Amino acid sequence: MRAARKTVAFFSGLLLYAFAAGLAAGLSGVGLPRGWYAAMGGRNSLQVMLGEAVVIALLLMLVALPWAYFTLRPARRRHRPYVGWLMAGIGLAWAGLLVFGAFNFALKPRAYSAPLQTMLLSSSAAPLYGGLNILGVLAGAALAGRLAKRRQQNLPSSRVKRPAAGDESQHPPDTSTAPLA
Repeated sequence: MRAARKTVAFFSGLLLYAFAAGLAAGLSGVGLPRGWYAAMGGRNSLQVMLGEAVVIALLLMLVALPWAYFTLRPARRRHRPYVGWLMAGIGLAWAGLLVFGAFNFALKPRAYSAPLQTMLLSSSAAPLYGGLNILGVLAGAALAGRLAKRRQQNLPSSRVKRPAAGDESQHPPDTSTAPLA
């Protein structure tokens, strides 16, 4: 059963980051009203791009938090949340996206004459596809892991507490002669 929970946590991490990357790419296409861009220095200014990247990362954290919590929450006290396996799944998905982005970037070098800030912060530009996105997903998963660990510690124990063999001397049997009233 332990192997099944580890496998579920790992594949949930893979799916979580795949969903987050798709969501981030979709959200990067949504823009502010044009008047706001002019007031902040243009669409490609550092302030606008950093603001959009931070907002997308926060939204991804809010998506990753319940996803990871429902994956990691233990049903019994002795079931540990497998945060490491979830993080490994997220890491493998991120590494796969980085490799895809590197190949995409290498095959079309002239298509990417964008400035460095665009390649680092934009959720739709290779090779990173949004550098802050992975931080948002990891922060949400780490926070969910802490919440799951706290929930595990608050669950009642399912093990029966029996005295050890030869421990009767510490707790003598009850020999009271109290009348039954």
